[in-house]
Amino acid sequence: MISRSSEYAIRALTFLATESDGRHHLARDMAERLGIPAPFLGKVLQPLVTKGLLHSQRGRSGGFKLARTADQIRLVEIVEAEETLHPADTCVLGQSECRDEGACPLHEYWKATANAYHAKLRGTTLADLVEYRRRHPSCIYPEQDLTKLQQVREQRRATPDAVPA
Repeated sequence: MISRSSEYAIRALTFLATESDGRHHLARDMAERLGIPAPFLGKVLQPLVTKGLLHSQRGRSGGFKLARTADQIRLVEIVEAEETLHPADTCVLGQSECRDEGACPLHEYWKATANAYHAKLRGTTLADLVEYRRRHPSCIYPEQDLTKLQQVREQRRATPDAVPA
């Protein structure tokens, strides 16, 4: 339902919200942790800076960090920075118009589904995704590689000032 750009943007911002250490993170480091091609992630993050969701900084301690707290960033803002959300009256079967009059066979289903999906994006924050991960220890999101995540967690446990992943 959302583009690959939006998917990567949500994963990257969820990563930053999970880290919540206040420092900037390099796109290439996030890309490695998240299993996202680094050049693509760099391009995906730029519109988020423009929309005020991310802060970027060049230089030695540069990178990206959240511009607002995780509870102030809604998924719909992230998706709308990357793409245009199609309205609920866009026909799933490809009709040029799909309204209540002259509707396609899936119109009622699609209208309800699309409206619920848009409401979920509007009602869900990054903090909700972080909280879900906290309540479900087996959840590896936004990482995709369980082995790499376990290595990072073990490395943090070995460091005296470790911050939980």
